Amino acid sequence: MNTQTTPFTVSANERSFSNVAQTAAEHFRLSIFGVIAHLIEVCMDGDRAAALTAYPFLADYADELAARLQPADSSSAQWRTALSAWESKATVNLPLLALRRAGLSRLELELVLITGLLEEDPRFAVLFEQVTGGSRRPTAGLLIAWWRSDAAGQDYTEAVRRSMRSLVHAGLLQVLNPGMPGSEWVLAVPPPIWDGLRGEPPELPWLRYVPQADLLPLSRYIAPPSVAHLCDKLPPLLAAQPGQLLIVRGPRRNGRKTLAGSVAHALDKAMLNEESHWRLLGVLAVMLDAFPVIELALSPGENRTLPPLPLLSGPLAVVMGMHGGIHGDDTRTSLTVTIPMPDAALRRLHWQDTVSAQHPAILDDLAQSVCLTSGNIRRAARAALGYAQLDGRSVIEHRDVQLACRGLHSARLETLATRLETRGSLDDLAVDETTHAELKTLMLRCRYREPLAAASHHGGGCSTGVRALFSGPSGTGKTLAARLLASALGKDLYRVDLSATVNKYLGETEKSLDQVFSAAEELDVILLLDEGDALMASRTDVSSSNDRYANLETNFLLQRIEAFNGILLVTTNVADRIDKAFARRIEVIVRFRAPDQWQRYQILRMHLGSHAVDDGWLQEVACRCELTGGQLRNVVMHARLLAMDVQEPIRNAHLHAALQREYRKTGAHCPLKPLIPPDIADTAKVAS
Repeated sequence: MNTQTTPFTVSANERSFSNVAQTAAEHFRLSIFGVIAHLIEVCMDGDRAAALTAYPFLADYADELAARLQPADSSSAQWRTALSAWESKATVNLPLLALRRAGLSRLELELVLITGLLEEDPRFAVLFEQVTGGSRRPTAGLLIAWWRSDAAGQDYTEAVRRSMRSLVHAGLLQVLNPGMPGSEWVLAVPPPIWDGLRGEPPELPWLRYVPQADLLPLSRYIAPPSVAHLCDKLPPLLAAQPGQLLIVRGPRRNGRKTLAGSVAHALDKAMLNEESHWRLLGVLAVMLDAFPVIELALSPGENRTLPPLPLLSGPLAVVMGMHGGIHGDDTRTSLTVTIPMPDAALRRLHWQDTVSAQHPAILDDLAQSVCLTSGNIRRAARAALGYAQLDGRSVIEHRDVQLACRGLHSARLETLATRLETRGSLDDLAVDETTHAELKTLMLRCRYREPLAAASHHGGGCSTGVRALFSGPSGTGKTLAARLLASALGKDLYRVDLSATVNKYLGETEKSLDQVFSAAEELDVILLLDEGDALMASRTDVSSSNDRYANLETNFLLQRIEAFNGILLVTTNVADRIDKAFARRIEVIVRFRAPDQWQRYQILRMHLGSHAVDDGWLQEVACRCELTGGQLRNVVMHARLLAMDVQEPIRNAHLHAALQREYRKTGAHCPLKPLIPPDIADTAKVAS
């Protein structure tokens, strides 16, 4: 830095602070000058001339100080008096003054400012290093020495020591060497605090500052009916009782933080959204005149204690899910607001608010068929419009929305479940008429699950969730039916990865299950528990700790499935193993049976596609070979491989060889007669 100028320019033409603008930056500048005035007076045992000689850069600051006050009066005490007079006329939020009003003394603020001086001018690091004998930052012992007495000689040593400890506790100061004795502590001001003192909102990965002008007014907040009557009452209540704790519960991306921000807007405050650094949040909220909002993601049975936030006497908001509990200090009373998933009418308002140019019929259809949270609706709507424009259209279609929704799928879902391809129609499934009818009924149950729940509300009520069990032998089309059902409903299908979900550590399995169920509800995807009997097996008598923990997991899954508001499909080969309590909670049971002769013929034709197999012989295969749909698919795949090797369409010989191979896998005898001519059969057999 050029030694001819200082980073804090004060006009030499004025002899008071009356012309200084009332801004946070100017207030910070004046306060820094007051601290430097005190430093010049004390750094060389009170020898001002020696200080200016030893550290020439201080002369620049001394000149600026003298420009404001008469030289005879240019002491730190006189500067403080002038600064107090200027502060008394302030009409805007000044971070330093806000801290004073929150309870900090002038001494404590000066200790913070002197500690952070080198953040503004690195030349002070040289001064600190020489005075302390090695530390380029001030130590606690140095601050005690410089602030232990005033002009009248009154001893403030204990007051300075207590103030430093209070500042460390409040997060305004941090100790860089906490293992050393108190007098040898090397002190620093956390960068977010220093930025806040300057009136600059800190830019941090764990903190988001939203100015009041960017917050959504309460009048524009689309509130669910159960919350709408509370919205206008929240701001005056929080203003009248500033110690209130506002708890906003609900699914993620469902307007929880938006509501908190709208409340902040009504309170004439900005919003600070924070996730982890508790201690700094209160101080930053005071400095920036912001409404602090803490976001928590708690698992079932998990509790969190809110630590006291130093200096913060105003309201505090906590945004969290439906599970878990929080405990605060006794000085705050809590008020809980729960934001449910939006119904069709509310979803339409969100679609209309985001893509208002779409035809009303399209908005109606999207509101009925896509059950997303309010925040996800807005994200999906913008993305869907982009997909439509890429295709040269201005009108959104269902395929655009499905692609957009797929982009919303978060790591919470992707790490615990795998998306399965969904193409085709239920009519492509070769099953008996009873099974097909049950699948059609299930599709209707899924499509009208919300109106059905609403119509049943006064008769005892029911969940909007759908739980279905597909039972039957392996290879009978259970997973394929799940894929086709998802395709018919226009939703993505995710198969829960049991290897990633089940955990040997106590409580981790429940946490993972809740995570994947919650994500499925918020993103409107269908969950598939393949081989679900692994998780839903009957509870056993407790003979060991393993049995007890397994029963706990089963009990949790029972409760979570009952409360699940999405679509859950469970497949099993052995329905008898599933706990009866699960069976009672399942609305639809679809039984899959091994295909009969006609169904086997349909399955073979569907998988063969274009082929050169004799139809009469194909019918004989369907009659004689009692294989499941999955086995027949494997047969056709191997036959196609043999045909590709000789660059031919699939012929009788290829299919015959593939059938023999499938029977060998199971250790059974193929019931088909050898093909004629034998040389073709021998060639295919060698290739197999």
